[in-house]
Amino acid sequence: MGYTLTILGCGVMGQAVLSAIYNAPVPATTEVAQLYPSKIIACNQDAASAKQVTELIESMENKSPNGIVVDSTFGNNVEAVKQSDVVILGVKPYIAEMVLNEVGPAIHSKLLISIAAGWTIEQLQAYTPTVSRVMTNTPAKFGYGCAVISHSSACNEEQKQTVSELISHVGKCIELPEKNMDAATALVGSGPAFVLLMLEGMMESGIKLGIPLKESLEASLKVLEGTAKMVEETGMHPGALKHQVCTPGGTTIAGLCVMEDNGVKSGIIKGIEEAANVAAKLGKKK
Repeated sequence: MGYTLTILGCGVMGQAVLSAIYNAPVPATTEVAQLYPSKIIACNQDAASAKQVTELIESMENKSPNGIVVDSTFGNNVEAVKQSDVVILGVKPYIAEMVLNEVGPAIHSKLLISIAAGWTIEQLQAYTPTVSRVMTNTPAKFGYGCAVISHSSACNEEQKQTVSELISHVGKCIELPEKNMDAATALVGSGPAFVLLMLEGMMESGIKLGIPLKESLEASLKVLEGTAKMVEETGMHPGALKHQVCTPGGTTIAGLCVMEDNGVKSGIIKGIEEAANVAAKLGKKK
């Protein structure tokens, strides 16, 4: 530990990553400990946004297991980048160019970790050669997220280890070629919204059938949680597990047939495909 990490744009996703790093447990070795910052500078565009970050840290009782100090600022991007060794780009894709141009030469030669959807490694290398693209999601704030990582060829092993170690605390980390990042943006980044839509549908079906809202939500949550854990623990294909629940002529197959008739599965696939198509265009809005 000892270096400074700057987060440019500490909104929903920036705060999720900040929380994961801030709450990381004490590493088992000094070698791993050196991959963590001693200070994080969270940069936002106004006082209200900066206050949100301050309140987030206060809600965690200002107690980082690794003693990380957080400085929440606004309108201070250039100076913050100058002080840092590693920079996380957490702004919305449509303002990424403006922010990167603002920090300009200050970011050159720094390790840049981008969570801005749609921005390619090639585009980001116009500002610094060492770039890692990361796509994660909002459950990262609670340590139950997923992150997909791609590195530029200029990143050395220590830099790759730093990124992997910092991001690993969001939940599950997967390294993939950059060609898969738009799909990852749709599946991982947008995925929670799609799952929440399904959760909402299950909850409301229970309400329609007479189950009170609180109990219907609790039951729906446990069905989703337990089913995901079952797939993870068994390693079996979801389709195989699905058919294990189906009794010939029973309730489950009857419900599944109606859902298939209404295009539930194809709707999910098409929705994720469309999200990926939009992700591919985001970095081009310059």
